[in-house]
Amino acid sequence: MSKHVLFDFDGTLVDSRALLVKLYNEIAEENRFRKIRNSDLVMLRSLSISERVHWLGVPALQIPKLILTGRRRYQDNLRFLQVVPGMKEVIGRLASSGHKISILSSNSTSNIKQLLKQNRMDSAFDEVVSAKHLHGKHHSIKSIMKRWGVPASRIVYVGDELRDIEACKKLGVPIIAVTWGYDAPSLLRRGNPDYLVNAPGELLHTLQTLTT
Repeated sequence: MSKHVLFDFDGTLVDSRALLVKLYNEIAEENRFRKIRNSDLVMLRSLSISERVHWLGVPALQIPKLILTGRRRYQDNLRFLQVVPGMKEVIGRLASSGHKISILSSNSTSNIKQLLKQNRMDSAFDEVVSAKHLHGKHHSIKSIMKRWGVPASRIVYVGDELRDIEACKKLGVPIIAVTWGYDAPSLLRRGNPDYLVNAPGELLHTLQTLTT
């Protein structure tokens, strides 16, 4: 049975969609990229990351620089972010059961740790890891597996994006996809996740089934 639970951060644990759209639009205005309107959000949730980048017209070579700029501005707005309702309880229940819980995210470790601390959740997690590449999460998961000395069958990943599913599929890691994050349920189903859940309570039940 899986005993190590690896969580994504933005969209899965923290509701940061509105902030990221705001920060992107600030950067888009400065660089004359296509801005995101509220009426675009439903459509964008149904697109993969590469499809979104193409729709927005962002040059691929500028993406690393834009990510660094976005992370810095994100840090300035941490006080406005909220944990997804119900997820604090999920983490608390898992931690009290003695499971190893960690975070793997494209966000920076400093941003994640600061937000966990301000929500008094920092003691629940064993490790916070920042994925180095936008499309290379499977490399980070593989590195974590090697460091922990565990096979794919001993880990379960919880994420909200198609790229999370694709990364786990490459390694044979079971994945629970949550529908309240960045990607639409229809896009998540395209990746054929092992489990698809619609609420934190359903996530907790699935995790308890997998980890006991």
